[in-house]
Amino acid sequence: MPTKPKRHTGRKARPRWPKLALEPSRAAWLSRLAFAVGPLVSYSLVEVLNYNQPWGSFTPLQVALNLVWYYLGAFFFYFVLGRRDRATKVAMLVAWAIGIVNRYAIAFRGRTLFPGDIVTIRTALNVAGNYNYTPDLMMVLTGLCVALFIGVLSLLPAPAERQRFSWKLFLPTLAGSGAFLYFFFCTNAVSDAGISPSMWTTRGNGLALNFSLCLRYSRVKAPDGYGRDALTTLAEEHPSEEAAVSASTDGITRPVNLIVVMNESLSDLSVIPGVETNQDPMPFLHSLEENTVKGWAFSSVFGGTTANSEYEFLTGNTITFLPAGTVPYHMYVGQGDPSLAGQMESLGYATVAMHPYYSSGWNRVAVYNDYGFDEQYFLEDFDYDESDIIREYLSDRANYENLIARYEAKEEGQPLFLFNVTMQNHSAYTGEWTNLPEEVHLTGAYEGRFRTVDQYLNLVYQSDQAFEYLIDYFSQVEEPTMICMFGDHQPQVATNFYTEALGGEVEALDTDTAEKKQIVPFVIWANYDIPEQQDVTLSLNYLSALLMETAGLPTTGYQDFLLSLWEDLPVINPVGYLDRDGDWTAEEHWEELPDYARESLAEYRILEYCNIFDKGSRPEDFYTLDTGE
Repeated sequence: MPTKPKRHTGRKARPRWPKLALEPSRAAWLSRLAFAVGPLVSYSLVEVLNYNQPWGSFTPLQVALNLVWYYLGAFFFYFVLGRRDRATKVAMLVAWAIGIVNRYAIAFRGRTLFPGDIVTIRTALNVAGNYNYTPDLMMVLTGLCVALFIGVLSLLPAPAERQRFSWKLFLPTLAGSGAFLYFFFCTNAVSDAGISPSMWTTRGNGLALNFSLCLRYSRVKAPDGYGRDALTTLAEEHPSEEAAVSASTDGITRPVNLIVVMNESLSDLSVIPGVETNQDPMPFLHSLEENTVKGWAFSSVFGGTTANSEYEFLTGNTITFLPAGTVPYHMYVGQGDPSLAGQMESLGYATVAMHPYYSSGWNRVAVYNDYGFDEQYFLEDFDYDESDIIREYLSDRANYENLIARYEAKEEGQPLFLFNVTMQNHSAYTGEWTNLPEEVHLTGAYEGRFRTVDQYLNLVYQSDQAFEYLIDYFSQVEEPTMICMFGDHQPQVATNFYTEALGGEVEALDTDTAEKKQIVPFVIWANYDIPEQQDVTLSLNYLSALLMETAGLPTTGYQDFLLSLWEDLPVINPVGYLDRDGDWTAEEHWEELPDYARESLAEYRILEYCNIFDKGSRPEDFYTLDTGE
């Protein structure tokens, strides 16, 4: 009986990859071997990309806890795809891709990946086009290793269809995976072994282990001593002031306009040892003395995660007590949460938030609504043209011109609180010097060696000139006006610049030296008489309380507590603590603080936990002003 001719589909046959002439049993064993070896190779490549020695940087337990995740990934893809060869290939490609992303994160932000980065991916995409993605040599070499491994694996004969599902393999794998996950996330076995998250890099743990550790510690439990009695006692010791005080009553001059500028990546690199420049990049800021309070603020972040500095300022909460790598703007802020914006609104101020970049960044629209800002303005609302752009971002000068325009649009005498986040100085600093004059550069031992630092210094110089413009304008305004400006964090310029200047990697530095990467300037200026202060030291969680006190405006009970805490612990951040005796203590060794400092810190933990995680137990009129209702 004649056979039917095959129907022509019109599709060209795909070229087949050449296969080795092997017996099926031998090919199967080689496939099993590749499946077993694949996670070892993936782990090695990822850690090389992570600037580690895969088999020399860690203890055997750390290596094992890293490898478990790679094997879990391989088995996951095996049960999904139904073939060992495909699972091995996909698992390796995924691991390598994550390693590449992590390497870029180190280059661009000075730190490795954290779980919080998953929910901030949209913000990262906003600025993704402003970085240089040229692969470095290690990226190319590891990519070639992946291609070679996959190419060799593709030579093995393999079944064309999915392998038959095996309950005998699946159930033990599921049980083993569940046991490990319970062991890792639900017991203290890992912490008892002395393994804890690394805040700044993953070099102490490895990428997979550190990421999973941070995920494990995303759960926050109540601190010791937490309870209603402790909250009531602290609230009674620090009562809120009444909100009935207006901007100008009882003969005391208070600001009709209170303007806060959080300046992106603004810092004074002279705090870094050995840094010399051909001219002062911040001459105006350094010259301010009259009617000025200024000094040094210690940020909780470095090189990125701007929203955490913003959060600390607006709330008085420190991220030190929160899981490493988390971003409160994405996880912990809810409608009506206490903030400086809500406080100013209760005092009769119109509250305005302005940021010359995209509204999608850091979930700001939702957070600003939760905090009670009356108005929000983002880049699409700003008036500017191409001449106002420096590199890819709106200049500080153009930003301030729009700020002034909003001030001029208000009714005379209407109290105004304006919170402005700039964008001009945002990383990266490896791009073209578009619309940025080259006037400042490093001299001395670093001259000509760090192009990214030179570019950054010129951005700071432009920021300083723009701030002079802002101050000059409001110095001629009749309405009492107070302006606070601070940097959110230091810039992520060339990593080896900090390593060389500070004498090593952060993990190897003493706390005092490590904290030099956290220092940013702050200034409070008024166009009327206020007591002057210089060289004030604090961390950003205290700055809004100091601002309210300097402005003569009512403070909440929480702010009163913070001002008291400031006397005992002038600096609190994830790197460490500075006590009133002038001694530094690493954050992980907080138990070594003096008794008075530990007691004050314990009270802070209780109050912050209530404010963030037990909102229904907030003492009435403690985190907000006393409204008399």
